[in-house]
Formats: sequence, C-alpha cells, structure tokens
Amino acid sequence: MRRTTIIIIPALLLSIQSSAFTLDEAINTAMEQRGDVAAAENEIESARWSRNAAHTWYLPQVDFSLSYQKSHDIQEMTIPGMGSIPMGSEWSSIYGITASLPIVLQGPAGASISSRVLSLSEISLLETEQDAVSDVIVSFYGVLMAEMMSDVTTEAMNIAREGFLLAGQRFDAGTISRFELLQSQVAYENRRPDSIAAVAGVENSRAAFAVSLGFDQNHPAAVEGELTDAFPVALPETLEEAQLIMEQNSTTLATTKEMRELGDAQVDLSAANFAPQLVFQTSYGFQAGVDDIGNINSDDYSRSWSTSAVLQIPVFHGINDFSGYRSARAERLASYSRADDMENYASLQLTATWNSLHQARETVQAAESTVQQAVEGSEIARVSYEAGIITRLDMDGAFLALTQARTNYASALYSLKTAEAGLARSLGILSINSEEIN
Repeated sequence: MRRTTIIIIPALLLSIQSSAFTLDEAINTAMEQRGDVAAAENEIESARWSRNAAHTWYLPQVDFSLSYQKSHDIQEMTIPGMGSIPMGSEWSSIYGITASLPIVLQGPAGASISSRVLSLSEISLLETEQDAVSDVIVSFYGVLMAEMMSDVTTEAMNIAREGFLLAGQRFDAGTISRFELLQSQVAYENRRPDSIAAVAGVENSRAAFAVSLGFDQNHPAAVEGELTDAFPVALPETLEEAQLIMEQNSTTLATTKEMRELGDAQVDLSAANFAPQLVFQTSYGFQAGVDDIGNINSDDYSRSWSTSAVLQIPVFHGINDFSGYRSARAERLASYSRADDMENYASLQLTATWNSLHQARETVQAAESTVQQAVEGSEIARVSYEAGIITRLDMDGAFLALTQARTNYASALYSLKTAEAGLARSLGILSINSEEIN
C-alpha cells in the first residue's frame, strides 16, 4: 500500500499544477508568448515608421538657427589723410529660419522601396505566425502520441503480468515446466524498459510543447485531445484545388512577388541619381555686427530675407552612380532568380506534402485494421494457452504482435497529423485565430 501511495501522490500533484491546453488554446497562447512572433510584429512597426518617413520626402525642411561669431583679425582700409577704417565688426550675430524644398526623383523611388520593405515585413509576420502554429500543432500531437505510446506500454505490461500469473497457476497445477514459467517471467520483465522509456517520452514531449508555446521547458503544460480528433483546418480534396489555394494564400509566393518589385524599386532609385535635382530655399532672419557683444540689443539687428532656386544637373561623379546602377540591376536579376527558385520549391513542397498526406491516410487505415486483427489474435492465443493448445512462446508472440500493432497505429496517427499540418502550411492556410480554427 505504501508503494501505491508514493506513485499516486506525484500524479495528483502533477495534475493539479499542470494546465491542460486544447489545440485552440495552445495556438492562442503561443501567439501571445512566443518571442519570434513578437519580434516580427516589432519589425513591422519599424518598417511602418520607415515607410511613413520615406513618404514625406516632399515636405519642406525648416530649421531655426542662432549664431554668434567673433573675428580676431579685422581687415582695415587705409585712406591717405584719413587714417585706417575697419572693414567689419569684432562681433556678429545671426538668427532666423531657413526652409528648403528639394524636388528630386530619389524621393518617390525611396518611398517605393520602403513600401516594399513594409509589405515584406507583413508577409514575414504571417510566415512566422504560421510556422509557430505548425510548431504548436506538431508538438501538441507529439504529446498525444507519447501519451498513447505510454498507454500501449502499460497495456503490454498488464497483459504480460496476467500471462505470468496464468503461467504461475499452470505451473502450480503441474501442466507446465519451470522453464516455461521462467519464460513468462522474463517476458514480463522485458516490458519494463519500454514502460520507462514511454514515461520519459511523455515528459520530453511535454517539455517540447511548453517551449513551442513560448514558455520555459519546465513550465507545466498538458494537452486535452485525442490523436483521432479531426484536423482543425479544412484541406482541399484534389491537388488542383490545392494549387489554387496555394496561389491565393501561400506566403512564399507572396514573398517572391514582393522580391521582384523590390528589385525594380532599387533599380529606379539608382537611376534617379542621374536625374536633375531642383531645390527651392528661402531664408528669413536678422543679423547684427557690433564691437562689444555685451552691448548688443534689438536695434543692432537688421532683417535679411533671401529666396533661391537651384537646379543641379549631374554631369560626372566618377563611376559611383554608374557602378551603383549596374549593381542594382545585377541585384534585381538575382532577386528574380531567387524568386523563381522559391516558386519551384513551393510547388515541389506542395506535391510532396500532398503525397505524404495520402500515404499517411492509407497507413492509418492499414494500421487500424492490423490492430483489430492483433486484438482478435491475442484473445485466441490467451484462450488457447489456457486450454493448453499452444505454448507460452506462441502466446507471447501474439501479445508482442498486439503491442507492435498498437505502436504502429499511434505512429501512423501522428504521421497523419504532421502530414496534414505540413500540407496546410505549404498552402498558407494554417489558421491563427480560434474562430478560424473552429
């Protein structure tokens, strides 16, 4: 009784401390806790402010300035018969406002680049969120598989123990030998390593699940669900339908489009360096010149107001502009090539995940049928052994086949869930909100 109490109390404490998550709750929690999602959101905020700054290129720049200057060497003009006349004052002061308005092609080109960067940041957030959802789904079902494997090993232990007890009864009755009794005991003891490994597997899977939620690995996190539950995202029925969905929702394809447009915008910005620049500027201020700064007052200042328009036509700046333009064109070609490769791999991934899903579905059906057959075979073996028709070795073989069948079934269900998640991720339809999931 003391041993039973020691086993039960930690289990009760674990159930009290652990918070069970449904898949819906797990995804929502991950969106709030994961650092990669938060980083992607902050990158969007940064890109948005950069875009806002770039799109205000046409606004004038206004500056206020105030300065005092002391001239240590004052030029003098000597006039015969009149002496020397100073040509300036020892102290001078200027204050005022200067406004300039540049009209350049770099402004619109830079605004276009900033818009593309913002779009890429938004797509990156969607990719990060869907990768996070995929991670949560895989780890969520990983816990369910580990728990199912633990149940399988527990059942195998119970079956082996019943077989050992039955062998003991037959040995006492004198119907089997000591050797066959030892075989039963060895078969029972051989189940213990699998049981220990199953318990460790549950602990490891729960730690991985906690990390996928954005918590520390020691954070208690249990799951609520079954491997046989329906996948929460509706998947297409045909490959043609899947291709259409991917074209509309895939973040990879959206990224390739923005990559091409960003390459074009960079070329436009480099080409703008060859265009003329027109700058309007006006300055309105006051200036004064005195010999003693301590005696300066408002009457010493006189107004100074000027307006100018400057047209600058680039003629020769070395090879900087030309080299930058050629570099931008080469980078655009590289962006186009990378975009083509990404599209090809996206199409390949869709085909691979589609085939993996159908293979997983067929494997689940075959494994489920095998479990039914193994259950029937184990019952027949039990009855036959009790009747003395078969040996202990034959019955152990039937029980081992049942354990293997249940193990294969649990693995097949997990592979099915991961295949469904992989297809949904390649299509770009892994839902984020709980309302969409349900």
